[in-house]
Amino acid sequence: MFAIEIDVDSLKVDSVDPVFVAGKVRVVWNGQDFPHAVWTDAPLSVIGSLGTAIEHIRGGRTEADVYFFEGPYFVKLSAADSPGTEDTVRVTGLRDRGSEEDPAEIVADGFVPLREVEEAHRRTMKRLIAWCERSGDPGLLPLLRRMNRL
Repeated sequence: MFAIEIDVDSLKVDSVDPVFVAGKVRVVWNGQDFPHAVWTDAPLSVIGSLGTAIEHIRGGRTEADVYFFEGPYFVKLSAADSPGTEDTVRVTGLRDRGSEEDPAEIVADGFVPLREVEEAHRRTMKRLIAWCERSGDPGLLPLLRRMNRL
């Protein structure tokens, strides 16, 4: 199971141009919360980098990253490298220690079907678009619709 959970009730639009929206966001897979069960960050940047990572994996790259901006955390999607697992990705949650001598620490790890990651992205984008339509921030709608490309 893979999900990207954005608490739309926590979202606060600080700026539309340039876009900055803060709120609670986390990635969950195989029962693991990352970076934490309650994490405040830039959810649009997180979901945007997830969409780009999915496109990169579908395009043949072996690895792609999903970024969190309020801490040393990121998620690495890696194409599974064993026969019969072409539609499976390894999802690794990492804490970057900031130096070559001290590599990133694995905080969460597991394998999930790539389609689950794609479906989670689509569901989350639909929720974000609905939130934007209700919230009275129509300036964000064009951006969200462009991000909803999967």
